[in-house]
Amino acid sequence: MKPSIQKQTDNIIKAIDALPEQALIATIFALNRTAEWLKGHLSKEISAQKRVKLKLIRDRISIRRANRKNPQAQLVCRFKSVFVKDLSGVRQTPIGVSAGGKIYPHAFIATLKKGGKSGVYRRTTKKRTPVKSVTISIFDDAVRSIEYLIGAEVAKVFEKRFLYEIRKMGRRK
Repeated sequence: MKPSIQKQTDNIIKAIDALPEQALIATIFALNRTAEWLKGHLSKEISAQKRVKLKLIRDRISIRRANRKNPQAQLVCRFKSVFVKDLSGVRQTPIGVSAGGKIYPHAFIATLKKGGKSGVYRRTTKKRTPVKSVTISIFDDAVRSIEYLIGAEVAKVFEKRFLYEIRKMGRRK
């Protein structure tokens, strides 16, 4: 993926006769804008797939922005698991807990005495005390979404942003 974007930027720079300094600045702006675009689309897609609040997903993705010293934009994703209590429409049912369009059997909504932490729990044994918080994994869906977006869209978005930035630099001369 990296070499093809490099070839595209080199061809565009040659065609427009941009100065190397202008090309570097345009590349940095384009990389940062593309990373922001990817973060937004990725969080929307995962949120729709798992029926999780958009804010939860958006908060788990951060961007390391590109600059002159390090001309690379990086998305840092923390997709381990999401607590069921954070899903939309959490309700106690006779079977278990219903949240986000799914039913979690043998789960219950409670507030723990020790920490006062409310959430959705499931007993780990037949005894009363050991309880475990119920979570869902979003890692696999996130990886699939990232692969799809990078394969299909990111190069086009980067090229579009880069051309816009180069043209904007040309107007400033």
